[in-house]
Amino acid sequence: MRAPALPEPRRPPGRFLDTGAAPAAWNMAVDEVLLDACRAGLSGPRASEGLGAALRVYAWSPPALSLGRGQSAGRDVRLEVLEREGIGLCRRLTGGRAVLHDRELTYSLTGPEALLGRSIGETYRRVSEGLLVGLRRLGVPAGLASPAAPRAGGAYASHGSCFATASVWELAAGGRKVVGSAQCRAGGAVLQHGSVLLRCQEERLAALLRPRGKGGVPVRPYAVGIEEILGREVAFRELAAALREGLEGALGMAFREAALTPAERARAEALARERYGNPAWTLAR
Repeated sequence: MRAPALPEPRRPPGRFLDTGAAPAAWNMAVDEVLLDACRAGLSGPRASEGLGAALRVYAWSPPALSLGRGQSAGRDVRLEVLEREGIGLCRRLTGGRAVLHDRELTYSLTGPEALLGRSIGETYRRVSEGLLVGLRRLGVPAGLASPAAPRAGGAYASHGSCFATASVWELAAGGRKVVGSAQCRAGGAVLQHGSVLLRCQEERLAALLRPRGKGGVPVRPYAVGIEEILGREVAFRELAAALREGLEGALGMAFREAALTPAERARAEALARERYGNPAWTLAR
């Protein structure tokens, strides 16, 4: 007689939001709103169940350059070129270097430290492991850098691009970076978001940034897009579904389709107007 199958362990729920393409200020405002929602949920009675965790995917329209929170726009960015080409500019809540958001999928993951990791390194590792599974589902031969991996980039690291260097737990294929991520933590809640390249934009980005030091302008890309690796077009939804499955498995979560609440949308509109769309914030450094 066959023994009854044991039920699968219940996975804590989280929200999955596909918010499509939007301007830079709105995209950054929504990420902050989701971080705040997670932080507020940590004081509730169901905090241990992952309440407040959310996986969001989005794109940028028009294309935009995002700066790390502590990065200097005056030092690193050719503002006149951005204006001439109609490229947006924003400053992230997270750190790191500049990213040109075009021909990519941006993921945003918010959750309590108990779920995502209690240190910066642990969170990067766990999230990158999930992204890696998702990319491999598509056939991308990506790998995860180890803690002992050397930083790379050489002369190419002489400007303020996120994709100019590789760091611990980042994803690369054939020695070239595929995903660039940044993180912030507040009140026990974590936000990590990052750019998953469909097509490499580093040569175009180099024209938007001022070289640092004596290294000059990079002579070769240190990044690669997954469409370039696979030799085919990859639909946004195809990539989003693969990353969602990978992160669900790595984090033991079940991300359910959802939308912003009316209160979250109203708060995002205010933040987009008052902070992320405000030159005083964007050009502060």
